[in-house]
Amino acid sequence: MDLDGKVALVTGASRGVGQAVALELARRGADLVLAARTVDQAHEAMPGTLAETAAEVESLGRAAHVVRADLTDHESTAALADQALAWRGRVDVLVNNAAFLGRAAYFSLDETELRHWERQLTVNLTAPFLLARLLVPAMRSNGGGVICNVTSGAGLIGEYDVPGIGYGTTKAALNRLSTLLARDLRSDGISVFAVDPGYTRTVLVVQTAEAAGMDASEAHDPSVPATTIADLVEADLAVSTGRVFKAVEGRGPVVTADSGLPMPDGVEISLD
Repeated sequence: MDLDGKVALVTGASRGVGQAVALELARRGADLVLAARTVDQAHEAMPGTLAETAAEVESLGRAAHVVRADLTDHESTAALADQALAWRGRVDVLVNNAAFLGRAAYFSLDETELRHWERQLTVNLTAPFLLARLLVPAMRSNGGGVICNVTSGAGLIGEYDVPGIGYGTTKAALNRLSTLLARDLRSDGISVFAVDPGYTRTVLVVQTAEAAGMDASEAHDPSVPATTIADLVEADLAVSTGRVFKAVEGRGPVVTADSGLPMPDGVEISLD
């Protein structure tokens, strides 16, 4: 129970990677603030609700606080931060997992209207910025914290075959935001990093794989990125085992979750 007494806020926690991360943090002792739009009434084609995630968290012996939040709305995002802090007076871990992954994520330039572009920017980039801005003061007051931004290989500059211009653009910006926040917040004892979950077998991936030209059978289980994120969170909080997560010169690396692969250069988990 290395995270006993810690409070973690996970966005997009009703299903997929967000749900898996929330449950893994709960297994390690954290209490959870769970945020998403789907509270107790699942969409017909998209199973998973915050109520179901909360029930699983509580079955693990941890507390869960459910907050309905629409990250396309700045006021709703701000209210999420307020409610998260009001619950226990602290948020030690912020996992910005929620992302816009509707059809517009695969649109070409000609298909992408301004409303599609702005929605992706708001959910994928502005919401993580706003939550960090609102929660960092409390992290400072409590001696530190961790911010994990869930990114994507779509954000890496280089050859990328999956169609769409908006999603990759926002994830590239999120990667850069992560490195700059890591630089600016390390003196406050707040660690910031981004994790690319890799090709993960979520309901949405299964539903959209064909349109994206991918094979969902090649995807790994959500437990793979969830374990990576939880390991880094534990290490960055300098838990009782003495593990410390170090990004070279505070650059806040982008870590790719893939079972069996070693940590990339620039990342060290030590037992000193």
